[in-house]
Amino acid sequence: MTLVNKAARPRFDVRIPGDLESGVWANFATIRHSPYEFTLDFVRQDFKGESPVRGVLVQRVNMSPMFVAQLIDVLNEDFSIFERQQSESLRDGSWWEVPGDDE
Repeated sequence: MTLVNKAARPRFDVRIPGDLESGVWANFATIRHSPYEFTLDFVRQDFKGESPVRGVLVQRVNMSPMFVAQLIDVLNEDFSIFERQQSESLRDGSWWEVPGDDE
């Protein structure tokens, strides 16, 4: 995929309805596809040591294969930037430490 010069990229004015501003938390996802679309189900699972693990579907997103390919490209690009910025804390696990938590 050829990246477009950032200055030439269109600007978007996306309005977020109030009930969606806080977003949702997901810690698990399932993916299904047909020749025409992909469906991503985002789930919040509660890990209480129970089997089966219980979860709640928090969002279902349907998208075209072309959009999935573009999303994968931009996620890879952005995660590479994140890894470079956070490489030390990712390696030593300090990104997970909570200040003042001595346990």
